[in-house]
Amino acid sequence: MQRLSRLKDFSFRFLFGIYEQAEKARLQGGVLLAQIRKNLTLMATSSQLPKLLVYSAHDTTLVALQMALYVYNGEQAPYASCHIFELYQEDSGNFSVEMYFRNESNKAPWPLSLPGCPHRCPLQDFLRLTEPFVPKDWQQECQLASGPADTEVIVALAVCGSILFLLIVLLLTVLFRMQAQPPGYRHVADGEDHA
Repeated sequence: MQRLSRLKDFSFRFLFGIYEQAEKARLQGGVLLAQIRKNLTLMATSSQLPKLLVYSAHDTTLVALQMALYVYNGEQAPYASCHIFELYQEDSGNFSVEMYFRNESNKAPWPLSLPGCPHRCPLQDFLRLTEPFVPKDWQQECQLASGPADTEVIVALAVCGSILFLLIVLLLTVLFRMQAQPPGYRHVADGEDHA
């Protein structure tokens, strides 16, 4: 079981960090990071927003977020793990962010520090340091196909589906005709009529 765990940890490192780590972090974890940054900024500027936001995600999403923040520990996140962002308003009126990773239910969450910032990171520094890991245009950076290519795929699938449907109808017609032979057929072997 320990070997399987090591292989799973390696698969996460391979998926997120061996090749083009910064680009993968931006494209895989940056979208969620952008939403978190937006919510932290809104909470710092408005008192009417909720005091708590909770996101639920799979382990791969959690690892992608941690890779974007450069706080990933290299191990698969256990079931029911959580990455916590806490926003504090200092006595001076400025805001700061603390991050924690809770990966065991019987222990306190582990404090995480964004590289280049103390554990209690000023919000403006947090936003500045995480800016490079938020994709500007995710669809363009991922080179997703535009509308006309999507239309071509839909037309091709519709044509193939129609041809397949016609072939099935033809096959069923032939099968039913073979089974429903008319009465009074003649055997070739004896030449007699059978009713």
